[in-house]
Amino acid sequence: MNPTSVPGGAPAVEVRAPEEARAPSSPHRPAWPTWRSGGWVLLVGLLLREALSFWTGHPYDFEIWIRTGYVVAHGINPYLHPWPAVPGVSFGYVDEPLPSAAYLPFWPLVFGGSYRLWEAVGGGNRFVLYFLLKQGPIAGDIATAALLYRYVLGATGDPKRAAAILAFWSFFPYDLLIGAVWGQLDPVTTAIVLVVLLVGERKAASRNLLWGLGIFVKWITAIYLPLELFLHRGLRRLWPFAGALLAFGLTILAFAAAGWSLTGLFATSTSQSGGGGGGMNLAELFARPPLAGTLVAYPLLQTALEDLWIPVVFAAGWIGARWMRRGGAGQEVRALLFVMTLFLLVRWGLNEQYLLYPFALLLVDLYVYHPKRWGIFAFVAVAASAFLVTNSVLLVWFATPIDPAAFTWTQAIDSSPFWGTVRYDLLDLFSVAVTAALAQLAWVLYRDEAAPVPWPCRLWPFGGRRGGPPADRERAAAAEAPTPAEGA
Repeated sequence: MNPTSVPGGAPAVEVRAPEEARAPSSPHRPAWPTWRSGGWVLLVGLLLREALSFWTGHPYDFEIWIRTGYVVAHGINPYLHPWPAVPGVSFGYVDEPLPSAAYLPFWPLVFGGSYRLWEAVGGGNRFVLYFLLKQGPIAGDIATAALLYRYVLGATGDPKRAAAILAFWSFFPYDLLIGAVWGQLDPVTTAIVLVVLLVGERKAASRNLLWGLGIFVKWITAIYLPLELFLHRGLRRLWPFAGALLAFGLTILAFAAAGWSLTGLFATSTSQSGGGGGGMNLAELFARPPLAGTLVAYPLLQTALEDLWIPVVFAAGWIGARWMRRGGAGQEVRALLFVMTLFLLVRWGLNEQYLLYPFALLLVDLYVYHPKRWGIFAFVAVAASAFLVTNSVLLVWFATPIDPAAFTWTQAIDSSPFWGTVRYDLLDLFSVAVTAALAQLAWVLYRDEAAPVPWPCRLWPFGGRRGGPPADRERAAAAEAPTPAEGA
């Protein structure tokens, strides 16, 4: 708002909206991090991830990557049936066959290529294979940090703020554990979400083709197609279908190039979309008394719960599209985060790696639009981290590649009448906490609260006040507030 003049020629004092309600400053030409602006931070973050990569891993998920890579490298369709351990390479579930590949063919082909590369460079040290299999997630982590920097710099023109978000993600413990330690694949699709954010809402073709590429990499980006459908008008509404066709076409092309039959692909898509139950949201509670027998007694209820995310993402997409069409600073971030939050809230099963998506989007919102939402970020991050540490048995689970005794110790904890009960009770408690945190985040986004107080703080005897008015109301109040001269 520009200063105004009052009778007598005295300039009025400039009235500014609250920091969290203001739009970003004039757009700054975005740039990638350089050595001077934070490239060294990226390098340190990369070296830290590489130092953790070769000797850690999840004894179930990462073991699937190993076995999938082995069968693909030897010309076998990885979707056919469970596969046994790979002698000299496997480290987890050694005596138990594991399910076939549970993704579209992008990752099985990457794993197979990594395995062939490992064989080409010697194939003697299994830790070199583990290192190679981790490079995809690590590349996604570094790309996400760089994209966060680029967005914040372009939106605010503030190099210090851009460097701050770069450093935060580079050393964010949760992200380090998911990508470099666990070996999960979601850092790559997190980067794709941020690329879409940088592309902008007006480029319907580019956005939807990126969503289609994301589906091919990992299907979760399909939840954004309803948002695109409601956002655009006329023939532009066909672009979400083009994105879906791109994912389908790449899948068929990959199967044809590898010489695989489509057997098993349908089971894979069903497994990925259904969720499987358990995890960090309320689905976990249906596996525990007193709700444990509910789904057996009412099988249609489980079907409804597994498919609940479909109408929810359509409703969230319709709401988010209205926000984006209305315009205003941060509405696209708000819409993307709202769709993802509601999806994670109702999906039938929520695993730890899926929290990377709301974390990245919420950080954009914090560093550019609503800096007083840090309490909500902390609420989600603490609850999810507590679940992650407990579920991995104090992180000992991830040390199994170098010490098989670590796996034996975790199994002993689970079978212990006391410690096993304590662990599962804590998981139930933390799953409720994550559910509550996601529910509040969805509510905050829906109401556009500028300075919300986390629900646990409101219950605390010395807790904070209730959240401030929605950001839209603060903007309107600031715009309509009289200047000091007018008040006089």
